[in-house]
Amino acid sequence: MMIMKNKSIWMDEKSNNCKSVKKNMEVDVLIVGGGITGISVLHELQNYNLKTILVERNICGFGITSKSTAKITYLQESIYMNIRKSSYELASLYLKSQIDAVNRLKDIINEESIDCNLKEVSSYVFTNDEDNLTKLEEDYNFYTDNNVEAEYVTEIDDLDVLKGIKVPDTYVFHPLKYINYLKNKYMDMIYEKSKLEKINKDNNYYLCTVNDCLIKAKYVVIASHYPYFLFPFLMPLKSHIETSYIGAKRVNSFKEISAINIDKPCISLRYHNDDKNNYLIYLYNSFNSANIKSIRDNFLELNRQYDFDYIWSNNDLITNDYMPIIGIIEGNLMIATGYNTWGFTNGTLAGKIIADIINKNDNEYISLFNPKRGINVNKVLRFPIDTASSIKSIIKSSKGNVNNSKVIYKKINDINVAVYTDDDKKEHIVLNKCPHMKCGIVFNEIEKTWDCLCHGSRFDIDGKCINGPSNYDITFKY
Repeated sequence: MMIMKNKSIWMDEKSNNCKSVKKNMEVDVLIVGGGITGISVLHELQNYNLKTILVERNICGFGITSKSTAKITYLQESIYMNIRKSSYELASLYLKSQIDAVNRLKDIINEESIDCNLKEVSSYVFTNDEDNLTKLEEDYNFYTDNNVEAEYVTEIDDLDVLKGIKVPDTYVFHPLKYINYLKNKYMDMIYEKSKLEKINKDNNYYLCTVNDCLIKAKYVVIASHYPYFLFPFLMPLKSHIETSYIGAKRVNSFKEISAINIDKPCISLRYHNDDKNNYLIYLYNSFNSANIKSIRDNFLELNRQYDFDYIWSNNDLITNDYMPIIGIIEGNLMIATGYNTWGFTNGTLAGKIIADIINKNDNEYISLFNPKRGINVNKVLRFPIDTASSIKSIIKSSKGNVNNSKVIYKKINDINVAVYTDDDKKEHIVLNKCPHMKCGIVFNEIEKTWDCLCHGSRFDIDGKCINGPSNYDITFKY
């Protein structure tokens, strides 16, 4: 009998360790972040004569990339519905970008002969709510008008479905096998356990402090899930964090389907074959993190759907116009983030866009995802909502833990701390504020992490930072 693991199924994959930054360097391009985006930028830049390195604060691929359901699809829930509120043309171009990204990722896997359990599947979007049938019909018309081979269905394997849309040419894969292959190929250019601490501009260069060493770079690409700096981009006012709950369950057979609904609660699923066993990967429910009432209750609700072998949570950055932020912030400082839960297509796309910007190549998506793009209907409507969400998260977090009786807040030596007592009666004491914007932290008793609900920082049980935007630990020392 398998004991349930409170971590992502992908994290069973082993990874070779890279060296850490231990000396000053001068490079053409510094990439910060070793997830799907950073690795994709590094791969795309290999066609150019540029000295490039990548730094990752922890281990490549083991951040947000390792928490996804890992679909490679252009069929993306209600994204196109939301973008069409601003512009039908923008929605069409975004759809084209996602189809191109699916093909680009598939081509890289095939060209490199990467063994990452790539499987072609049909993708479905569906509803069980009669009130959403009109929305589904509008999406169907949108796909067919944009030359997508879509068809209506009323059955998706053994799912309970009122109506759905099916499209071909989509895929699923093992994300860490993909990341590890490219990591091993470019290991001489990758530095792990290497934390970017600050960036200063010096004429046409950036002076970046990493592990107390200085890296001088012409271009800097911030490829982390959420940038640690507040200025010049003010991410908290342009986005919010969405938390979802995911499980993996061993099943008898692999099914060539990938599906997501447009209802609430959100349901998303796919299947995985690891050459030994078949698994159902199942996401149930997602919340604006500001609205989470109980992390534990959300996991219990997930586990009521199936008796899972693995359970975990994931954070996604949702932008106020539902499109990624990829491109130049200022000078030669670039960013790639805000993938609205669709990280593998957009992270792959970001690699190509960033490489084309640096090498002054044409790319039809540069203006679409430009961080400085103009105001549209969604931005106008969502800006006050996201701003209020950020404020709500800060206020809510100051009140302490989210329904967890095993955590107490107190002062030790006049320092505010949070204390979790585990089943062995051992106390785990950490500073009770996230260093990013001083939000309070809550304890995630299922995954044994300290989480910031404001902007998604996550720390291990003793306070080591494992996901940003925090750039510092919350470890406590007497």
